[in-house]
Amino acid sequence: MSAFRRLAAALLWVAFVLALAEGAVRLAGVALRRDQTLPPARAGANTIYCIGDSFTYGQGVARSEAWPQVLARLLDAAGERGVRVQTLAEPGRSSSVAVAEVAKALEAGDARLVLVMTGWNANDGDFAFWSSSHARVVPWTARADLWLSRSRLYRVLKQAATYRGRTLVLDDVAVVPQTTAMRLYDFRAYQEIARDNLERIAAMCHATAVPCAFLTYPHQDLPPNPYTTTEYYHALFGRTPIGDADYLVGDRLPGEIAIDAVIRTVGEQAAVAVIDTQQAFLAAAGPGLYQADWHHPTARGHRLIAETVFAWLRGGAAPAVR
Repeated sequence: MSAFRRLAAALLWVAFVLALAEGAVRLAGVALRRDQTLPPARAGANTIYCIGDSFTYGQGVARSEAWPQVLARLLDAAGERGVRVQTLAEPGRSSSVAVAEVAKALEAGDARLVLVMTGWNANDGDFAFWSSSHARVVPWTARADLWLSRSRLYRVLKQAATYRGRTLVLDDVAVVPQTTAMRLYDFRAYQEIARDNLERIAAMCHATAVPCAFLTYPHQDLPPNPYTTTEYYHALFGRTPIGDADYLVGDRLPGEIAIDAVIRTVGEQAAVAVIDTQQAFLAAAGPGLYQADWHHPTARGHRLIAETVFAWLRGGAAPAVR
């Protein structure tokens, strides 16, 4: 066999193995998804859609413990048995993807209410679009990385290769974000991306006359570190000191983090209700609300989110401290 044929055979074999690996990774992703398949639209507005990222997906807790499922049980116990709660969420999902999920929910034609908790995540695609729209050069290496990121296998391998660089140790706890390091991350851009997508979501819901509510993110202060004790996302990806001038919203409330300030401001300007989960977490201060990563809620925290949403739906007070 000639050298050319041996090389061609080797390349075909490598391509075959890579295709099998790509398929296996995609199948694993499908198996791990918690998004519910949208059934055919039914008569009447009977569905509450819960759209977001890992906070709505329930990262680190059982599926039945995630706040949308807890909310469904609370509604059922209250006699609202005709209401279906639909989850459209995935860890690391950016607000730009949440826009598409909201569109999907509205197109289904059975939305009674759309609950949205999004904005904390962004990805290099979001940052590349933002950079291009602000006349900033996007390096060709970043563009190549974005193209390769269409492959789930590449993303998995990249996560493994960048594990050490993405790890941030907070009070002896190694925190490793699922999203790979952001080559184009910018703290100001991250806030503007969230604002623009939340405004789009508000406009879409208003245009279809479907009620919508934004949820703020519950959060706790981080242990002392060189970067920030309040901005979790920036501590992981920015890793530079930030000051008041770096915030998009100048009139932040005491203790309000950047993304919650953006959510509140867009809600006020776009006439969208804002359900403040942070206040419920502050009222229930104590251990057991957050997981060891200093970020995601525990099962108790998810129940608190569900109770806060349920109280808002019923027009009542905040849930009792427990």
